[in-house]
Amino acid sequence: MNPDNSEYDVLFAELTAVLAEKTEAAVEARTTLRDAVCAYVSVEQERGIPLETIIQAVKQLLRAAENDGARTSDALAVQLIDWCVEFHRSSKSPEPAIIS
Repeated sequence: MNPDNSEYDVLFAELTAVLAEKTEAAVEARTTLRDAVCAYVSVEQERGIPLETIIQAVKQLLRAAENDGARTSDALAVQLIDWCVEFHRSSKSPEPAIIS
């Protein structure tokens, strides 16, 4: 059974609009989440907190969000940890060169 072209066109336009809207919202949410993780890492790093402790705190926050009913995934946990490591490395001051 083939839908007539007008039904197809309406459904296709509807799907396109929903995908565009949800994709834009997801990208914005991901950016906001990444910015929050990076800001947290920065503050904790300035306080001298080791990366391992920062990662454990982020994992605890994720577990708390899950307990509050938020649906998360293993992929999100991995992404949060990756951001912690990435930002921790990129925000470190370079070691001074040792001249012999």
